[in-house]
Amino acid sequence: MIEVFDTAAARQALARRRLRCPDCAAPLRPWGRARSRTVRDRDGGLLTARPDRARCTGCRATHVVLDAGLLAHRGYSVGVVGQALLAAAGGAGHRPVAARLGLPEGTVRGWLRRARSSAPQLHQVGVQTTVLLDPELLPVVERTDPLTLALDALGAAALAFGRRFAREDTDPWARVNVLTRGRLLAPFPTD
Repeated sequence: MIEVFDTAAARQALARRRLRCPDCAAPLRPWGRARSRTVRDRDGGLLTARPDRARCTGCRATHVVLDAGLLAHRGYSVGVVGQALLAAAGGAGHRPVAARLGLPEGTVRGWLRRARSSAPQLHQVGVQTTVLLDPELLPVVERTDPLTLALDALGAAALAFGRRFAREDTDPWARVNVLTRGRLLAPFPTD
């Protein structure tokens, strides 16, 4: 999965073989399109996307080039998931969060479990990115909840990323999605 801010520009870069494989860094080439999918956005509207697929010219792996506002295998945008995670970090349980956002309880419970299980890795990504881009933005408030700690670090990283690369106009959750390589709700590899 390759998360991008501008799918049209990514399509052009893919056609010119300027996108690189995240696994081996060889050029990627177009390889059709993924299936069409519809997801629910924060305002309750529906977004339909049909992402491009790419194949590595080196390792022959295939990748889906996905808009940064979308998560792999999810029926909701990253902004909706982010709202749920922030509410949970504020102390709300999955039932009140689901009721507030008008979502199924089981869906929200699954999101929270997945994010909590990878909270240490999410925190590490956030801290490393913030230190690299703007160490002065590191959160200084002490937190005991791993999810809250991770979200603080990812928020600082998204802010630093936006400032450094002139992406302040993009949704902060889209920036978080790019920084985590789409793994906000996915397990991190154990290399």
